[in-house]
Amino acid sequence: MLIISPPASRICEAYPALARLGGALKAHNVPFRILDGNLDGLMHLINSESSNDDTWTRRAVKGRDHSLEILTSTEGYNNFDTYKSHIKRLNRLLKTSKLNNGNNITLANFSTPLLSPLKSEDLKYSADHFNNNPFYSWFSKRIPQILNEMESNGNIVRFIGLSVTFLSQALSAFAIAGFIREIRADIKIVWGGGLITSWYSTKQHTKLFPEDDIVITGPGEIPLLKLFDIKTNNQFFEPNYDFATKNKYISPGFILAYNTSVGCPWKKCTFCPEKYEDNPYIQERYTKVTKELKLLVKKYTPILVHLTDSEISPAMLKALAAKPIGSPWYGFCRFTKLLTDIQFCKQLASSGCKMLSMGLESGDRDVLKAMNKGIKLEEVPVILKNLKKSGIGTYIYVLFGTPAEDRDAALKTRDFVAKHAHLIDFINAAVFNLPVNSEEAEFLDTENFYEGDLSLYSEFKHPKGWGRKEVRQFLKKDFSSVPEIRKILNRVPPVFDSSHAPFFL
Repeated sequence: MLIISPPASRICEAYPALARLGGALKAHNVPFRILDGNLDGLMHLINSESSNDDTWTRRAVKGRDHSLEILTSTEGYNNFDTYKSHIKRLNRLLKTSKLNNGNNITLANFSTPLLSPLKSEDLKYSADHFNNNPFYSWFSKRIPQILNEMESNGNIVRFIGLSVTFLSQALSAFAIAGFIREIRADIKIVWGGGLITSWYSTKQHTKLFPEDDIVITGPGEIPLLKLFDIKTNNQFFEPNYDFATKNKYISPGFILAYNTSVGCPWKKCTFCPEKYEDNPYIQERYTKVTKELKLLVKKYTPILVHLTDSEISPAMLKALAAKPIGSPWYGFCRFTKLLTDIQFCKQLASSGCKMLSMGLESGDRDVLKAMNKGIKLEEVPVILKNLKKSGIGTYIYVLFGTPAEDRDAALKTRDFVAKHAHLIDFINAAVFNLPVNSEEAEFLDTENFYEGDLSLYSEFKHPKGWGRKEVRQFLKKDFSSVPEIRKILNRVPPVFDSSHAPFFL
């Protein structure tokens, strides 16, 4: 079996789903290859000929090798301004590549003005006209090459899996699928990944895939093994990152992305798709996680471990603090009461915790209650202070424009962030999107968020007149203009934001 992650999204680390699937296949002696097409495809464009001859592009072309060398070593992360300039160079190479042909391609994204991944007809068009895709010159050679290598070793390739996590990968995924159907009608295409699961949970997949294709939603290990007549109840196999360690991602070293759980243990926030997709929460045994991570760290010697859980549970935090894994790590967790204990925070820091991403969302108690966020606002400053004293960085998420919020509530959030800015390392300020199957949508005047039949969000008339336009103006004029907040926002790494933030603490 060949498993492909299509372009394009962030190329700083390999997605843990690929390693998990590979681990499941390896554990049962199923021959497989994993192709990180996200990295391969973008690198193909970066190293291609440029269509421009302006001064900026010539400098980017001349310094291409140097930029790649710098950004794949620790040297590139010693100076933030130097880092930003090299990121801009690589993005310039992607923008001016002769293969680009007017698309929007960056180190973390791919979109085109001609087609929308939210329209099933456009996705089908991408599959039928695969040679129009900017990554065609890459996948039309690379995929047959890998298939030939596998089959020359006596391994019959029966399935090709496409793991589609983000919307920015969808058009390329369908183009790759169309190409595979053209050259190898004998191979079945297997779809999986976060985006596919989301489309199925919202019932927005009608006639999206041909009948011969196989679609897997949610965790893919068990259903994938069933394709090979292998029965198991094991949800967590030891991940296999062998495919990734040979690649040079845009990071100062190998980042080991690993999930200790699937789904969210809280799953009550009214604004979150996790609640409405209703995927089950599955947590691996804590002792097994810490033991396995320690072995993986020893085997792959990562510069950083990224725990990709929707939320690292308090019990998992305790397990990590008690049994260090031997590597710096970071991940997302809630403002849990556990972190109000300074001694525990210090123990967590000693275990290697480099940074915690945390969803504050609002500085207004009524808004937090309406969101069913489940955090106590009075505990937040205590937690931020404890983490700062312990040497753990913070990446804080705030959210504006929820149905319960108005301008006064937004100002409370601004003032709360500004007051505690000295305790916050990075901020992500976002505008609220209403999930299409949200309970709140039943009480709001809604319409299509984007033109297309596959949108996961709905536009709505804000009950308090606090619409997207007003929120964007607020973010520009009232939020980011505050000196204390602007200083934090300017520290956020461009393109890679939270993925690279731990390297600038």
